[in-house]
Amino acid sequence: MAKMRRIPVAHFASGEEICLYIHEIVGKKGKGPLLGISGAIHGNEPTGSYVIREIAKHYADGNFRGRLWLMPVTNPVAFQANKRTSPVDGGNLNRVFPGKANGMFTDLLAAKVKSEFLDHVEAYLDYHTGTDRPTVDYTYVHNDLGLSRAFGTRFLFRPMADRAGPVFNGTSKAVTTARGVPSVTIELGGGVVDQRPYIDRGVEGIKNCMRYLKMDDTRPTPPIAQTVLGVLPTIYNTQGGFLYTEAPALGEEIKGGAVLGRVVSPYTFKTLEVIKNPIKRGVMILSHLTPNLVEPGDFSYMIGDLDGAEKLPGAKPKKGRHY
Repeated sequence: MAKMRRIPVAHFASGEEICLYIHEIVGKKGKGPLLGISGAIHGNEPTGSYVIREIAKHYADGNFRGRLWLMPVTNPVAFQANKRTSPVDGGNLNRVFPGKANGMFTDLLAAKVKSEFLDHVEAYLDYHTGTDRPTVDYTYVHNDLGLSRAFGTRFLFRPMADRAGPVFNGTSKAVTTARGVPSVTIELGGGVVDQRPYIDRGVEGIKNCMRYLKMDDTRPTPPIAQTVLGVLPTIYNTQGGFLYTEAPALGEEIKGGAVLGRVVSPYTFKTLEVIKNPIKRGVMILSHLTPNLVEPGDFSYMIGDLDGAEKLPGAKPKKGRHY
């Protein structure tokens, strides 16, 4: 059984009311966890919203255990503006949790997401992408390695405060992990490329997470060989213009000092910046797959450090069985 819950957040001076929507689906196969899935915490990352819609359609008949709470758009004003941060106050929603009920708009939005959604879920998937220009492909490991592995990306990242990488305070998963809730941050898709392959992977990844959680009775996808990265620096361009990538495809290795891309002036056609890989033995995790217009300080690339990374073997086929 499915229903949609509308959660008022605030009225703007224009008279517009900002609301959140949670799609609640109750499984008809018995007890299981309450799995919450959120998308578009950053407004220019819509791929997760597409994936969540497909998950809602797939499980609409309740053919699973437990319950699903789906929040396809967590940051509606930024989503409408196709902006990472709020056009109201400039706040980054995924840096201000647990929020403040009497704070600035982004603070009170975070407080509402926490009280109406995050405080109740018993397992949590937060879906991010590479924004509207770069494309990304990895999954965080927070407090449940098996759940992170189940999503199925080849590369995982375990954040540690003393190592280079995307480690942030005030995120939505900080609310859930503080309660001991199994939590995964997904980073998949985005960019000026066809999102359908990423949507398909995202749907299958979430279904496999539900199999891991014993919510879905279909056969789990056997674990693939995966690499857990401990160092994953983000590289920002320092000049604005056209960014042309020369790096290999996502998931491929790149040598230290190799050219990742060049920023070229749209006016003079001169090269303003050559961006090189600072990692001795790296792997491409985030990249611009098409020529894109960038401003100084934009996300350009993320390179995983393969030296010191942890290798996780894939499942071995059982005798007499074929995967």
